[in-house]
Amino acid sequence: MQITVVPASPKTGQASIRALLESAGEHTITGVYRNLDKVPSEFKGHPRFRAVKGDVANVGTLNFSGADAVVTITPPLYSESKPIQRAREMAANVKYAVGRANDSVKRLVYVSSVGAQYEHGTGELKTNYEAEQALVAAAPEVVFIRCAYFMENWASAVETVKTDSPFFYSVIAPEDYKIPMVSVEDIGRTCAAQVLAAGSPLSYNPYIFDLHGPEAYSTRDLQKVFEDKLGKPVQAKLVTDDQLEGFFAQAFQPPVDGMFVEMTRSFLPGGIAVDMMEGSRVQRGRVTLSEAIGKMVTG
Repeated sequence: MQITVVPASPKTGQASIRALLESAGEHTITGVYRNLDKVPSEFKGHPRFRAVKGDVANVGTLNFSGADAVVTITPPLYSESKPIQRAREMAANVKYAVGRANDSVKRLVYVSSVGAQYEHGTGELKTNYEAEQALVAAAPEVVFIRCAYFMENWASAVETVKTDSPFFYSVIAPEDYKIPMVSVEDIGRTCAAQVLAAGSPLSYNPYIFDLHGPEAYSTRDLQKVFEDKLGKPVQAKLVTDDQLEGFFAQAFQPPVDGMFVEMTRSFLPGGIAVDMMEGSRVQRGRVTLSEAIGKMVTG
């Protein structure tokens, strides 16, 4: 069995490749990289892995011939002036490349996001909505894994919690409000399981499910995890609703800053995507927030 991961550079792509290489079997993995210098050293030289040059933004560079299954991801589009349009175009390129592979691809798995079912009102999550729409019927079997908030998003807080006056910023307010979170490791494991099941009947097509961690977490939970790992008090600085525009403007240029504001409001109390907390079809990973943060703090 031959599996293609495209693009392979994002953390979820790396986690999928890692999980596939750790899985028993004779399957081989092809990672598609825009820049071959980005291939992790842990993958180089593995007998069941090869890296090829390709770019989801350029359909002419994509060749899935011989692939039995494909894992695909929308790469970060934070510097794009029209990220939603670009997400749709990239997904369409993947679909075209699958169709050009002479019916070899049996299953396509897309790493999506909770809230991707909404066409409006979810900001940056709309990139996943557009990609899903473009990928419907891309292969005989299509799976959309709608992932919860990445635990690894808190990696940016590690620097500030290690200062003499430890603190971190959080947009999850109020501080006891819980949202589902999932680790990239669990996402990779789930993608691997789904592509390795290519050829098995799906109860729905596309088959869509939400992927959460073992439980939901709040800012207060995160604060306690940091304090437990560091052995000292850590301050949680909540970013309130009226501060969101300024907060994201420090990290992103328009229109992405506004998209992150809308996305954040969509999953907070009163938001359009609050129902993502209780998806009708939810699978759960096994990595806890404490375990994920522990790796970031010691790493």
